[in-house]
Amino acid sequence: MEVAANCSLRVKRPLLDPRFEGYKLSLEPLPCYQLELDAAVAEVKLRDDQYTLEHMHAFGMYNYLHCDSWYQDSVYYIDTLGRIMNLTVMLILKYLNHSIGYCIHLSD
Repeated sequence: MEVAANCSLRVKRPLLDPRFEGYKLSLEPLPCYQLELDAAVAEVKLRDDQYTLEHMHAFGMYNYLHCDSWYQDSVYYIDTLGRIMNLTVMLILKYLNHSIGYCIHLSD
C-alpha cells in the first residue's frame, strides 16, 4: 500500500492583500450573442428502438459545441451539410465569426 506524499505549502505574505473582503456576486445578466448560420447545427436523432435510459444519457445531453484546446476563443460544430464549422468569439469587440474548418461529403 502506497502512502501519499506529505508536502507543505508556504504562504508568500507580500502577495496577500489585507484589505481583501471577498468576492462579490454580480447580479447583471450574462450577455447573449446571436449569429445567423447558413446551415443548421446537425443534431443526433434517435431511432424508435433507441429510447433506453442509456441512449437518453448518451444523446439527450449531448453538447454540439466542441472547444478548441489550443484556442480558447474557438469552438467547433458540425452543420447539416456535413461541414465542420469553426466559431471564433472575440468578447472584447463583441464580434462573432464563423468559417468552414473541414468539409465532409455525405452520401445519401
